Amino acid sequence: MSGFDFENFSDGDWDQNEELAWNEYDWQRYLRQNEREISDFLTHYHKLKHEPDHLDAIARIMGWDREEWSPGEMVEDTDFDAQEENERPRSSSEGDMDPYTIHKHPVFIVTHGLYQHLFKCWEMFTLQNQRSISPVMVGRFGASLHAGEINAVMAINALDMGDYNLTICHLKNSLSALNHSLALLQKLSIKNDRILNLFQSETTRTLFDLREVWLRVMNDCREEERRGSDSE
Repeated sequence: MSGFDFENFSDGDWDQNEELAWNEYDWQRYLRQNEREISDFLTHYHKLKHEPDHLDAIARIMGWDREEWSPGEMVEDTDFDAQEENERPRSSSEGDMDPYTIHKHPVFIVTHGLYQHLFKCWEMFTLQNQRSISPVMVGRFGASLHAGEINAVMAINALDMGDYNLTICHLKNSLSALNHSLALLQKLSIKNDRILNLFQSETTRTLFDLREVWLRVMNDCREEERRGSDSE
């Protein structure tokens, strides 16, 4: 599997959390923690994005190549009866063991984080060049980014359910939207060539990093489908 080891993030992970009874405050805290995790990823990304194999390096820093990152791995090889009180899922009033959702999925963190970066770059670029960029271009480029992200999130959800073919289909849609973003990027024109080149370079690099992650996921999904077919 790829460096993100998404194989272990499956639909079965909810079973271990059925005892959780979180309130609105608990989930708000959970989402704030997820935003901090995305922020951590982006911090590492900005430091390492010019290095070769930076995505794999960041995955190691974030801990995504560790087996214990996968929810449900903790008790697989231990005596559950002997550790039930320590290992069972608890509510926020009892302890700090969080449930698993796709918010924790490495591919979600990478995808959402990189799109946050893209939208922020686009916002700053358009604010600085309002007179040179038409509202139509602003809308089209923003829509292409949105289409890429929403399909990627739907793909991660399908992956979490174990539906590899649906994952691939959504990621194909994401790649199509990404290609549209790249095409629109080349149509941009402003008077300051240096600023334009900087924006195009940064945006292109980020889009290609997203492309690499999605292609890895698609390749792993196809491998899983082949394994399933061979075992029948």
